[in-house]
Amino acid sequence: MEKQQLSEIGQRLRKRRQELGLTREKMSELADIGTGYYGQLEVGTSQMSIDTLIKLSRSMHLPMEYILFGTGYEPGDSSAVLDLLQRCTPRELKLAEEILKLFLMRIE
Repeated sequence: MEKQQLSEIGQRLRKRRQELGLTREKMSELADIGTGYYGQLEVGTSQMSIDTLIKLSRSMHLPMEYILFGTGYEPGDSSAVLDLLQRCTPRELKLAEEILKLFLMRIE
């Protein structure tokens, strides 16, 4: 992979981490990878394995296609919410429904 591609991947990772309001340390903990290694990914000085790509995709709730190529995801796109819900267990879906109901009642 070319240096420019690694840099672009790193920029997308950093942007998403910041959108989530997480530190590098917390993001690496959620993805179950080393903090130093995650930092290298963000600055574009290291390549990632398929295993790491999967971990980051799951923990950041991003399509792998977006991490690698910058396509298939737009922030604010409702399909991101649907994607999150599709990954939930039945118990998590029930909890998400209850939280959403409480949130919507608060707004009205």
